[in-house]
Amino acid sequence: MTPRVLHRLAPLRPASGVGLLGVLLGLTAALPSAAEACATCSVGDRTLTSMGAAQPYPNRVRLSLGLRHRQDGVGTPGVDAVDLSELRVELAAAYSPTSWLTLSLLAPLLRRDVGYANLARSVSWDFGDLDFVARAVVFRDRAFAPRHLLSVLVGLELPTARAQRDRQGQALPLELQAGSGSWDPSLGLSYAHFADPWSLYVSSVLSLPARGFGDSRGGVSWRTVADLQVQPTSGFGIRMGGLLRVDAVSQEAGQPEPDTGGAIAYATMGVVASPGTDLILQAGIAVPVANALSGQHREGLAVNLGLSLDL
Repeated sequence: MTPRVLHRLAPLRPASGVGLLGVLLGLTAALPSAAEACATCSVGDRTLTSMGAAQPYPNRVRLSLGLRHRQDGVGTPGVDAVDLSELRVELAAAYSPTSWLTLSLLAPLLRRDVGYANLARSVSWDFGDLDFVARAVVFRDRAFAPRHLLSVLVGLELPTARAQRDRQGQALPLELQAGSGSWDPSLGLSYAHFADPWSLYVSSVLSLPARGFGDSRGGVSWRTVADLQVQPTSGFGIRMGGLLRVDAVSQEAGQPEPDTGGAIAYATMGVVASPGTDLILQAGIAVPVANALSGQHREGLAVNLGLSLDL
């Protein structure tokens, strides 16, 4: 899930499928050849990690493919409600040029099913905003097999999505857009603790949206994720944790939007498995347990599947 309810859209010309795929293929083609040892051997820890939480070592390359499904809605049911069911396909690549820096790029493809209060529906496939993140380790307790990693996260969301409009040609609310229409920087911290068979990962990120499509502007958003994992065997682990997101009110045409802002908390649970060397599979679910979102704003259950491969 993203700091905002949904990644938003762009006033720029949308990127084509070939263009986004070309960016990722170009990135991976430019990377050095695969490391000589497996990822577990290179970092000295058998913990199975997700994209973005892996321990860096020189020339580590990780590719991932993820599927996420979620539901969202704004407006008064039966009056002006707009409801969204979204399948998000995420292709990502990460590269660590050194033992302290990891650069990652994520490209989303979205299948969006939008329903309106008059029972009309629209289904479309759209590209979302490219997301670039640099993660720099600022503290580790030891060079090999560290137990504690503290990192700084610096990100930038690029406006590559196109505007989403209803059947009358009006732009959908920002919460239901595929992108932001703006260059959105973010800054955060992450902490990872490894104590086989237990591990802990916590990240907290502040997103600062700029002015985007149609003079709109998403609210500042703060997102914190915490995951505790137990791994009884080298090839299988169980995760549990939570996600908290706090959003400021968004603006449309310079005016505050009533159905935006507030806070929501999710309880999360999942499993992670490694059926082969350097291959990781994962599945998870996020259930909203506390909803303090402002106005008429509804979020539902979210599920995700993914695989990662270290090269």
